[in-house]
Amino acid sequence: MDSIDITEEESQNQKTLLRKIDLKIVPLVTFLYMLSYLDRISIGNAKLEHLESDLGLIENQYNWVLCIFFFGHILFEVPSNLILYKIKHRLSIWISVIMLACGIIMILMIFVKNFLTIMIARFFLGFFEAGLIPGMIYYITIWYKRSEQNSRVSAVLSGPTLAGALSGLLSYAIISLLDSKAGLSGWQWIFLVCGVITIIVSIVAYFLIFDSVDNVKWLNNEERKRVYTGIKRDGSQDTKEISKDLVLECLKDWKVCVSMFIFCGISVATYSFSFFIPSIINGFGFNEVLSQLLVVPPFILGCISEIGVAFLSDRANLRGPYVILFASIGMIGYAIVGTIQSHAIFKYIGTWFIAIGAFPCRATSTTWLANNIPPSLKRNICISLMVGSGSIGGIIATQIYRSVDYPNYYLGHLIASICLFLAIFLSIIQFTILKINNDKMKKQRKKIRRAVSWNSESEFGHFL
Repeated sequence: MDSIDITEEESQNQKTLLRKIDLKIVPLVTFLYMLSYLDRISIGNAKLEHLESDLGLIENQYNWVLCIFFFGHILFEVPSNLILYKIKHRLSIWISVIMLACGIIMILMIFVKNFLTIMIARFFLGFFEAGLIPGMIYYITIWYKRSEQNSRVSAVLSGPTLAGALSGLLSYAIISLLDSKAGLSGWQWIFLVCGVITIIVSIVAYFLIFDSVDNVKWLNNEERKRVYTGIKRDGSQDTKEISKDLVLECLKDWKVCVSMFIFCGISVATYSFSFFIPSIINGFGFNEVLSQLLVVPPFILGCISEIGVAFLSDRANLRGPYVILFASIGMIGYAIVGTIQSHAIFKYIGTWFIAIGAFPCRATSTTWLANNIPPSLKRNICISLMVGSGSIGGIIATQIYRSVDYPNYYLGHLIASICLFLAIFLSIIQFTILKINNDKMKKQRKKIRRAVSWNSESEFGHFL
């Protein structure tokens, strides 16, 4: 009875500790990423407010304005994480500076006059944002065990879906209240308001981000010990110094390569949806102002789906089956949007299926890889590579919805569907291989009982 009482007490203490950490870590990081993504996708709302005509953009120049963001993103993706490791994981400085730089660039974008100047601004926006999400995911991994991470990472990665909803509401309010005020067009006001909000929040964030478990006052010594012990037993401690060999080790890991292709396919769908959904809905026959508002419900549903799937997958200790199922739902959405000809309401409901299906796959596929890479430094680099593959997906996404295809965008819907199918196919392969490997390890453990290093891949088995 005593042992049962102690076990129950420890379980309750752990739940209390998790709630305490959740309240301090997850809402702030989610909000920061939401603002970052809002800066990234607000150009889609600006497009409906005559950005193209005011800047004299022709043919597919708008697509290249979207695309150049990801070239900056890819260029600084891995280097940003290597810098992060060299400065001892000073995440409070790192994340705040990135947010501040992005806010300044957004404000400067109100002064762009032509294709060249907006291309330069978007390139540097992508350049500075490159280190943000890998840093945020790493921040989660230093606080939580693998079985606890997906729901937290998914909460953070729900930021983009929240940003999508906020972009519609914010753009509608800005256009209604500020369009043509102070000599600024509606699209300039969108950029200005987003930039000011980001700068203010970046300053506040510096004081609210905690660089490690050691320097927080809201945990006592016993709670810090429990955090450290849980992560150590979970196989999440650094044992290697950063090196080219470690980067190559990541690239040679088949799980990393497959995950990069999965994430790339998912990113084509999520990025194209985020960038072009105002224009897609406008193409259904709704006017510009109403289209801004109709952007909101799909993103809200996507956010609910993303968080719900995260909790379910954490409870089931499964990742792959959820990616497979929900990517399939996203494909159904594209089928509805791409095949129904004249019923605007049905086509609009199809966008709900896309959001509900595609967005949960992003977070779950990311934590699927992170859960299967034990040492936190290697995990950080692998996540950077995976997010970099997402940037490649973003480049593809910016080119598939062409102005000449308006209002139906058949080509874009088809390519996005194919990319989701690729993610489903590779997820099935990865899940099957990992399950076979787990079964082999279980058989070996029954025959041989021996100690293994905490950093050995085989000591905890694979997350499926």
